[in-house]
Amino acid sequence: MTRQRVLAVLVALFSAGWLFPFWLGVETYLSFWQVEAWPLIAGQHPGNSFPFIQFARDCFKWAFLWLGTVLAFWSYTGFSAFTRRRAA
Repeated sequence: MTRQRVLAVLVALFSAGWLFPFWLGVETYLSFWQVEAWPLIAGQHPGNSFPFIQFARDCFKWAFLWLGTVLAFWSYTGFSAFTRRRAA
């Protein structure tokens, strides 16, 4: 692999990587409803000790921090390209 291709892959992973913690947060939240909430509503006590909501919250926090970083990076890159092009 050339250096440019490696850099392109890293930029792509950086740009789209926030989707993984977001997906993990959604899956954990939906699992909470399936494993904990619906049985409690039905009158059962499942007795699961995994902190679903806390883990989902942490996943969402990391996903949105990552997304904010990606947006700031691309905004800066776009603005820099725009000002360079305008100055030329």
